[in-house]
Amino acid sequence: MTTSPPLPLITIGFSSHRLEALPPAREEMAGHDAIVLEDPPEPDFPALLAGELSAADYLEDKDVEFPEFSRRQLEMIKDLHNRGKTILQVEPYQERLIQIHELLAAGSCREEVEPQPAFREVYAAESQASRALLNFYTAAHAAPFPRVVAAVTEFARADAARFRLRDRLRAQALAPLSARYPRLYVEAGYIHLYLLKALKELDQDGRRLRPAFLLADLSRAAIGRPRPLGPGDLLTLHYIFGAAIAPAQETLLAARSLIHIKLLDKEEKAPGPDPAPHLADEIQAYRLSGALSLEDCAALYPQVRTLAPAEAVALVNSFLPARTC
Repeated sequence: MTTSPPLPLITIGFSSHRLEALPPAREEMAGHDAIVLEDPPEPDFPALLAGELSAADYLEDKDVEFPEFSRRQLEMIKDLHNRGKTILQVEPYQERLIQIHELLAAGSCREEVEPQPAFREVYAAESQASRALLNFYTAAHAAPFPRVVAAVTEFARADAARFRLRDRLRAQALAPLSARYPRLYVEAGYIHLYLLKALKELDQDGRRLRPAFLLADLSRAAIGRPRPLGPGDLLTLHYIFGAAIAPAQETLLAARSLIHIKLLDKEEKAPGPDPAPHLADEIQAYRLSGALSLEDCAALYPQVRTLAPAEAVALVNSFLPARTC
């Protein structure tokens, strides 16, 4: 009796670009044949993998949000490559967006670039999201609080459309890879949950899809969830999946997101006595913002706008007990 070979496996590793995510990411990656990074292809990436370019030199001309994470991840990736793992960069949306910017910078006019089939959807999604973000920034400085909240929902809807397109394009590029690599690991940010749905919709030949939240054990121990989704991400995910949401809940999530974002420390933190300092920071913000009413957010927003994260946390911590008195 012959045994059928196992179905190809795609593991989607959901995490943030934080140092604390690297050890569980490496553990997951080590059990796969190929690793797909959430990056558009870079021309000097093969030289990095070949050892002809250091991580520092590779990053020198790149604008990265978390430089220490990026450096250490590249060192980890190089080591995995040396151990026989195939490393790929697959992010079609960002790749096309870069091509659009390069064409415009080279002198092509919008009317030449926008209608091209390869660029049309990306151009439209990016333009809509950029307009909504600009509207939010304009409202955030002077508009009444209800208008600021409305601008948040407007941007979240445009951002959701952009994420849906981004995940759909990436799924289309990833699906054929499972025929070449029986065990494929895909790096993905937490907001890219639609990628799982998009891959399922393309599953004609049969494959196993396995979501892996890299810090789920620590998160579940603290809050009973695999990830402390902030109110802004939760609102965006409602829009991404077209889930029903009551207007009052929609408004509350948007209002809470204005406070939540001010509670998060933007600086990179290395694990120490706390193995996941950024997760702890996110859980703190999740708990504080989740306790706020719409009226609380309206009262706090003018005060937290100009505060550093630690100051904003102290303010909300003092505000909540006083409010209940």
